[in-house]
Amino acid sequence: MFSLRLLFSLLMLLGIVLTVTFSSILSSRDAMHEVEELFDAQMVQTAKVLEQFYVNQLTEEELEQLVKRPILFHVADSNIETFAEQANPITLSYEHKLSFQLLSTTGQILAYSDSSGEQTLTHFTQGYDTRYIGSDLWHVYSFFSQPHQVWIVTAQRDDVRQELVSLIVRNTWHSPLIITPIMMFVMLLLTYFLFKPLKLLERHLDKRPAQDLTPINFKLPSELAAVQKALNSYLLRIADTMMRERRFSADAAHELKTPLAIIKLHSDGLVDVLSAQNKDVQQISLPYIDAIGEGVNRINHTVEQLLLLSRVDALEVLNRSDCKLQSLVDNVINQLLHIIADYEWSIDIPADMTINADPFYLELVLKNIIENACKYSPVESLITINAFNNGSHSYIEVIDQGCGMTTEEIALAKNRFYRADETTAQGAGLGLSICQHIMSLHQGELCFERVDPHGLKVTLQL
Repeated sequence: MFSLRLLFSLLMLLGIVLTVTFSSILSSRDAMHEVEELFDAQMVQTAKVLEQFYVNQLTEEELEQLVKRPILFHVADSNIETFAEQANPITLSYEHKLSFQLLSTTGQILAYSDSSGEQTLTHFTQGYDTRYIGSDLWHVYSFFSQPHQVWIVTAQRDDVRQELVSLIVRNTWHSPLIITPIMMFVMLLLTYFLFKPLKLLERHLDKRPAQDLTPINFKLPSELAAVQKALNSYLLRIADTMMRERRFSADAAHELKTPLAIIKLHSDGLVDVLSAQNKDVQQISLPYIDAIGEGVNRINHTVEQLLLLSRVDALEVLNRSDCKLQSLVDNVINQLLHIIADYEWSIDIPADMTINADPFYLELVLKNIIENACKYSPVESLITINAFNNGSHSYIEVIDQGCGMTTEEIALAKNRFYRADETTAQGAGLGLSICQHIMSLHQGELCFERVDPHGLKVTLQL
């Protein structure tokens, strides 16, 4: 089972992260491209400015002099290496990282800046190029001035570009790194408030008692209105079905009691009549009458269970009070004196142990559990009843040495009309479901646990 809220939040956060990441990558790539074009254009512009304002002003004699004695343009080292360091209009932040050269067609240097030295920067091919001078990579632009037959070369160290690109990329990622966590927090808040009605509905349904089949009256968003309407429709139909089932069970039980009483009365009358007959007639007739009596007793038990089920289903509030557990168990034992004599008993209940319960209905539960322990245990076997407190809960344990129950049978034991063995089991399969319903009304639980090598432990948790 997955959480829709968690899935929605993760998808939204993933979308935000991917969007910010791809946009930042694209912005960084575009920034790098623009920076490259900007500096390339700057080198072209510098070369044309040198041609316009310097080379064009040179005479033939001056060019010949430059061949003999090149002019050196000194660039003072400002010890400023980055854009972030303080500079001034005279000492630029990266002036010593720029360079230019003027060369004749034969490759002789006519003028140069000492930032790159006297090593020739160009390969005498017009256009852009790169070249290493020492350990530094330089971007070079070579331009040939036709009127004076002079090569004009402008150059720029690669770290100038890389520094500016790094600053732009850092600024490109800086804002998203701050905004993304904020957006994530906002999205989590939004999903919390958007899914709050659904969470409230879940808690309401989870805490709702099983017998509460009233319609759900919740103020929900329009998207959940159809769900609420469907749930209310199901609840009304279930309530109607259960009402009809209870009415049928109660009516059927009441209708059966009178015919069963009449059958029992006539059966007893036949026994009296046969007692006056000879032994042969009695031997032939009495087994049939006994079978009739046994069948009537079984049907009477089922009718009593159906009436009790109808009564318990109609319960909404119990008459709970503090009562001595020892007294409740003694009352149950006294009601079962006709069957408990064939078994050994071990009863360990603290004399001062009290529980808050409805004594009448809790006795019904104990009576049913103890009867089952006797019914499914061999004669003269040990049946143990223990009780103790553990924190805020009270526990009553009934342990027998019978055939026990399998895991599958334990899972189905509290279902209505379920019998583990349909061929030999007596009753209608209502006893444990009635016990479970009574325990639910007490906010308790009825638990079953198989005991090795054989037997069953039934625990009443209150």
